[in-house]
Amino acid sequence: MGKQQATSLIFIPFHNPWNWHTDYANQTARILSKSHMVFCFLWGDSVSIKELVTRTQQYRPLIKRGNLWKMQPLYLIPGKRIQWIQYINLFLNALVAYIICSIISIYQKRTIIFWFFGYFDPVFLLLPPLFRLHTTIYDCVDIATNPHPSLAHYLKKAEKSLLSHASLVVTNSHTLVRKLKPVRPDVIRVPLGFRIDMFTRPSKYSLPLSKDRPIIGFIGSIDYRVNFRLLHNLATHHPSWQFALIGPLFYDHFTPSLRTLMTNLLALPNVYHTQVNPRHIPSILSQFSVAVIPYDMSVPLSRYAYPMKIMEYFYAQKPIVTAPIYELMRLTPLIRVARNNTDWTRAIQQALRHPPSSHHFRQMKHIAKENTWEKKIRSIQDELAYLGILHTKQKSYHHT
Repeated sequence: MGKQQATSLIFIPFHNPWNWHTDYANQTARILSKSHMVFCFLWGDSVSIKELVTRTQQYRPLIKRGNLWKMQPLYLIPGKRIQWIQYINLFLNALVAYIICSIISIYQKRTIIFWFFGYFDPVFLLLPPLFRLHTTIYDCVDIATNPHPSLAHYLKKAEKSLLSHASLVVTNSHTLVRKLKPVRPDVIRVPLGFRIDMFTRPSKYSLPLSKDRPIIGFIGSIDYRVNFRLLHNLATHHPSWQFALIGPLFYDHFTPSLRTLMTNLLALPNVYHTQVNPRHIPSILSQFSVAVIPYDMSVPLSRYAYPMKIMEYFYAQKPIVTAPIYELMRLTPLIRVARNNTDWTRAIQQALRHPPSSHHFRQMKHIAKENTWEKKIRSIQDELAYLGILHTKQKSYHHT
């Protein structure tokens, strides 16, 4: 990354906890802090006074490590589970965070930049004046949707406002570029972002599975996007295949029938589930015979996804079978796409018998190297430099 003048203070609101498994926010903050001051407002790590008094949660209001600041909000008004009280508490905390950033920016002569990944209630209440006063970036990593129709409508409306007012809009896929262009014609496509550093010093982890039978593996959140019916069908009809599902379980938006499907799947003798530290992922990937992305394509979030795990699979040079996710369709013939149970069986069998050629494996690794977090952040910083907001040594402007 080229040398840069560390004259910016970048404010990033976090909806999820700092150590959340989907780490796009903290990876962005980590890399930006190498050349800028970064202030993280950790909504997902907020604590109530009750939790503080009973010491059920650790509370550190403000942590500074080098250029990286992390603020942990405190609920001053009791009633953490009541939504309107949540918003009042979070608005007050967001206001305090903004005042702190303003003081720092004045004292150290830094320019405040707001970096959003999506709709964020308490900070959005401050946005009308902020859009006029400061540069704002909308870093779109997913479509604005939710299984609940009323909330999905609300999120789309909020995103439209953000698209209209942000100084710069970037997204990580051709699919999302096409979706956002009608509202924001100047949207820029940037690399996806994945943790290449975890492959440099991996920790060994042995799956408790037979080495003499194929291991069909998935790494990621086990949530409502996963096609549990498909996996149950495959595991039942192919008992010689072992299925390794690696990642945290999330029951949000689960219907009773979906929960039953998942429970039945995990109970099968040839299905193994665990959650691991990211440093174990390279070792686990090396044990997969085939890596899969078995998303349910009836879920909008699945159709428009660009899963970061694809770059982990690519870097590990594994045969891959995936659901027909729009963005991943561009990656054939490096991957196999399956639309139904029959397709999935055939594709996995072919992947086991005829893995990608050495030429295709080299292509996969090259694509992964072009989609690291460092390259994504450099691309956005170069775009800001093009707009005259930051100063970088090199320019790699992405026209879409």
